[in-house]
Amino acid sequence: MLDIDIEGATELVARLDAMPAAIRAALKDKIADLADRLVDKIKSDKLGGEVLRARTGVLQGSIGSSVDDAGASVFSAGVKYAFAQEYGFDGDETVAAHGRAIREAFGKAIAPKTIFLRAFSRHMNLPERRFMRSALEDMQDEIGRALSEAVSEGLDT
Repeated sequence: MLDIDIEGATELVARLDAMPAAIRAALKDKIADLADRLVDKIKSDKLGGEVLRARTGVLQGSIGSSVDDAGASVFSAGVKYAFAQEYGFDGDETVAAHGRAIREAFGKAIAPKTIFLRAFSRHMNLPERRFMRSALEDMQDEIGRALSEAVSEGLDT
């Protein structure tokens, strides 16, 4: 019977067993960082004037990210027009009855007055304004490099 003891074998086995977990952890951290940077790019560059100009900041405030073990997502929550801005829209839309403040009539200033409009339908042809997808395309090379670095870091631990 041959018995060989390798000094450090226990540590080596532990390192090899931990390697996939280390790679997963490094990737998850890097992906969370990249998702945050993508959100910042969308808010500051794309919605700050490059693609759309922020008027109220509601669309900018709706952009967020989520990272878990299943993956990552960057999203817009609670803003109905975000999808139409990103992908465009060509179709009929029904506008609900609503009040509207007017301050001018026949080209002359008047005291502010609220008028009520009944529901109506209108045709919209809104071109796509790729604020999310274009930001992702801009960061594509950076994302590839960062993920490769994360795998390398995970292998080094």
